[in-house]
Amino acid sequence: MLGLLSFLCAGVVQSLGCGVDLPVGEPLSLGQLAIHPIDWNASPIEAGRVATIAEGDDEVALFGDTGVSLWTSGDSHGRDSAVRSWRSSAVVPALGFSGRWLLGIDGEGHVQRLRFGPTQSLSLEDVSARYQLQGKPVSEVASIGGALVGFVLDGRLAVSDGKTLKHYELSVRSLVGGRGRAAGLSERGVAIFDAESESLRHVELPDAKGLALAPDGLLWAATADALYRESGNTFEQAYHVESPQQIVALSSSGMGVWVLLSDSLAQIRDGQLLVAPLPGMLSPADGSSPTLRLIGSPSGDAWLLDDTQVLRVGEDSGGGQDLALWRKQMLPVFQRLCQGCHLPSGSAHIDLSTHSSWARYRRVLAKRVVEGLPTPMPPVGSGKLTPEELAALTAWVSR
Repeated sequence: MLGLLSFLCAGVVQSLGCGVDLPVGEPLSLGQLAIHPIDWNASPIEAGRVATIAEGDDEVALFGDTGVSLWTSGDSHGRDSAVRSWRSSAVVPALGFSGRWLLGIDGEGHVQRLRFGPTQSLSLEDVSARYQLQGKPVSEVASIGGALVGFVLDGRLAVSDGKTLKHYELSVRSLVGGRGRAAGLSERGVAIFDAESESLRHVELPDAKGLALAPDGLLWAATADALYRESGNTFEQAYHVESPQQIVALSSSGMGVWVLLSDSLAQIRDGQLLVAPLPGMLSPADGSSPTLRLIGSPSGDAWLLDDTQVLRVGEDSGGGQDLALWRKQMLPVFQRLCQGCHLPSGSAHIDLSTHSSWARYRRVLAKRVVEGLPTPMPPVGSGKLTPEELAALTAWVSR
């Protein structure tokens, strides 16, 4: 057991404990953000009340009170209704082989893995024992970086490297992780764990209600009326919200940190707080939405959830819009001209059946298909793109 290795207090408490206010740093400048709903799914969502979402390269798993629903590149991959109560989810390195797993923590604290494939229907596998967590109820899970996965137990943080499981005396909630660090909210404020040095420190932050790790590794925290950025061994205030506006939640994404406020949605990016109004179907008439929840997407988009809706929003440049354009414009091209050779088991040995594979080979597609170099694709005799398809592909590979 690793106890508290370090406790940092100087200059980090607002009228509590050390009796010193948190420092005020360079304020975030305000800007505007243009977002819109993303038409990411090809079939209606019937997932009930969604508790959590796990999102991989092509997969989106919604964990709700009707079970787990899975989409691959926007196509429904089915539902498993065996478990209908969920606490947390994450995409983590697979145990024992390459690839990644989509994990969900069910209402009883079991670690459930989603099993699926091109010819395999969706099912759940309890992998608690494989993580050495059998009989140890888990409340949250987060990827910490590399092979490391963090699990929140009762009064402990358990960290797996795929081979061993280490326990640390740490009681936290709202676990976030990345770049070899994990952080969570504790009774004292914010607890930060460094996996490489196995060190732990606490920063006093009264009434902290949200945490997020930005893509650059910077930790952000929030109270109801202020945003705080990590600064050395403490936090500094970066933005103050005027009453009656309040901060509801934070969540990281592939583009920055999303901030849900009482009547708007914002993103922390490049020293700015970019603000957009909530989409009309979610905007509360009384200026408050106690049931609205926020989950950031690795694509850069944001998921907004209430008791009846699942809405994905993002910018035109975001990954969700890229998927929507691929489904509308590129997928028909693939189905008409490419799938004879470029399915997972195709003769070309290059799978182009998913959005992520098209994104990965974007530059190759620009060369081979748009420019026709060194030899044109599709091959001579296999059909040609129409002028409209070629224009759409040229625009898509340039995104």
